[in-house]
Amino acid sequence: KESINISLDQRSRIFQNLNGALDEVVMKFENSRVRARNLLYDTLPVVIHGNGPTKLQLNYLGNYIPQIWTFETGCTVCDEGLRSLTGFKDEALPLILIGIFIEQPTPFLSQFFLRLRNLHYPKQRIQLFIHNHEQHHLMQVDSFVKEHGKEYLAIKVIGPDDEVENAEARNLGMDLCRKDPDCEYYFSLDAEIVLKNTETLRILIEQNKLVIAPLVSRHEKLWSNFWGALSPDGYYARSEDYVDIVQRRRVGLWNVPYISSVYMVKAKALRSELHQGDLFHSGKLDADMAFCHNIRNQGVFMYLTNRHQFGHILSLENYQTTHLHNDLWQIFSNPEDWREKYIHENYTAALKGKLVEMPCPDVYWFPIFTDTACDELVEEMEHYGQWSTGDNTDSRIQGGYENVPTIDIHMNQIGFEREWYKFLLDYIAPITEKLYPGYYTKTQFELAFVVRYKPDEQPSLMPHHDASTFTINIALNRVGIDYEGGGCRFLRYNCSIRAPRKGWTLMHPGRLTHYHEGLPTTKGTRYIAVSFLDP
Repeated sequence: KESINISLDQRSRIFQNLNGALDEVVMKFENSRVRARNLLYDTLPVVIHGNGPTKLQLNYLGNYIPQIWTFETGCTVCDEGLRSLTGFKDEALPLILIGIFIEQPTPFLSQFFLRLRNLHYPKQRIQLFIHNHEQHHLMQVDSFVKEHGKEYLAIKVIGPDDEVENAEARNLGMDLCRKDPDCEYYFSLDAEIVLKNTETLRILIEQNKLVIAPLVSRHEKLWSNFWGALSPDGYYARSEDYVDIVQRRRVGLWNVPYISSVYMVKAKALRSELHQGDLFHSGKLDADMAFCHNIRNQGVFMYLTNRHQFGHILSLENYQTTHLHNDLWQIFSNPEDWREKYIHENYTAALKGKLVEMPCPDVYWFPIFTDTACDELVEEMEHYGQWSTGDNTDSRIQGGYENVPTIDIHMNQIGFEREWYKFLLDYIAPITEKLYPGYYTKTQFELAFVVRYKPDEQPSLMPHHDASTFTINIALNRVGIDYEGGGCRFLRYNCSIRAPRKGWTLMHPGRLTHYHEGLPTTKGTRYIAVSFLDP
């Protein structure tokens, strides 16, 4: 060594081998560049080598070093090598096969299909492959195919009776694209993905990677569709940058070891590097882990982009299928999706004081429910079917006697009391405090129910006070269409509301000043949802 004037680089001043030294190497961010730092010797090696199990760490470092991503510049390579779709006519756009996977009972599936239809991409350049493993969703899938299947270039459905399991179905979907010479991209989409960005397909194509996933995560949670690192046995490990990527404090294009639930694969990769027909099996690994394992083994990089907001992942853990309209019960597990489906689009305006009317003194009127919420609540009650008789004797209430009985079903009879309280707390309480300044409600209630008025059953309700500090009364169907007559009259003010709007609620004091009656329903059936709050 001395005779030829060389020395051994024992302190990693030039070379850093990652194998056996993963814990010794960190990244050093400084002056718009990133260096690898050896903690043991406090040196900054310039050549980094990773082999075998350390290749994934080398990929991770490659997301940053030397100037790929820095805090000052952000991503410096994200716009390199793009495939622009600008100026392409619809018929010239790449053909995409979208594989849709419904592997377990999934809430808000109708909204899923609506978002699929709303993707900004010509349907005649899209083929659909749908694997529905769930008998519970047969009607929704059949309805979508019947109503919209002809809009797409082609559609293939595999249902629960075909008895095709998850991994096999995913192989079939991918193989359809692989064997079709016109197919340029395969887009895999699980039903629990809420894909809100209508430009997703174009964004992923333009990024021009062999395999790429858009970032989605659980609403306000860290659970996402990628892993930033793997444990030694090939399972999840949290990378140093995972939280920042999920929360989009670091935005860019990330080489990651695991993606799932939603991703795009170039068909040319399926016909070359990934030509083997079975990508979704590997030992005892589940389908997603096997897929990523097999891709890594072929030396194909998987990328994740969080350059745009794409959507989120539904929580499926507490989804029950025992009701007629099971999504109604999702206000706890998936509150954002519940709001989108069931809360009126103008509720936010009402909360700001707009669109709130006062048809009678201290009686407020504002939008709260969508038509879907109204319809499903009525259908849920009729499905349950055990309407009260309208007698004074009522074993459902404390004391067993009702002064002013109605023909109704209580929320607790259909197991909806907890969810209804959450709705009142989240959506009624905030507006109450704005409309009645100085009054703060916890929306406690003893009685919450849906009332049915029919001319030959119970057409009206005698004058009465409510057992509440304030009452809400939500119209669940349309006057002039579903019924005629009806409404509410406040006797003290000789003031009537004769044309309640579907999805709008009346809010009024329950006692003392607002003695009121239900006006006769003369034709059809009228439904209202009533809650006596702060009794």
